[in-house]
Amino acid sequence: MDDFIGMYALGSDLDAAVTIVNASNAPVDPAVNPTYRVYEGDTLLPNGTGSLSKLDTGNVTNATNASPIVVTSNSHGLATGNVVTITGVAGNLAANATWVVTKVNANSFSLDGSTGNGAYTSGGAWHVTGLYQIGLTVSSGNGYAVGTTYQVRIDWQSSGNLAKTVYFTVV
Repeated sequence: MDDFIGMYALGSDLDAAVTIVNASNAPVDPAVNPTYRVYEGDTLLPNGTGSLSKLDTGNVTNATNASPIVVTSNSHGLATGNVVTITGVAGNLAANATWVVTKVNANSFSLDGSTGNGAYTSGGAWHVTGLYQIGLTVSSGNGYAVGTTYQVRIDWQSSGNLAKTVYFTVV
């Protein structure tokens, strides 16, 4: 699946969200961290360096031993229906999985269909499942040129999907 992520001025920074999905078009986190390469046509851009990192993340400060589990994470910014992956919660280990969430308020959300299995003791982090941010410096020194369209191939391995290509044009 190819996605156009925008037009960027030469000399600017590209910051774009990219969603990694499985064959059913559901967001997934790869089993290994995704990597990327930038191409101009079939030619690998040797200085197409930047970053690819998880986007929309937060810390867990509580996870209730209830049904459903209610997670506390100050100013989380999530909306009902977001899919999040939670890791590192100690005590209430049932929170550590991928969940559809329901926003309770600005500082808490519930995990749809969950049931707690112990008292929260510490730790935990969440991120929106499959959502990553790619950042590139679009400069002539990095090999970019005005009027050219570039492809960014993002590779991962999760449930049979291995790659996604997004593209952008330098203006």
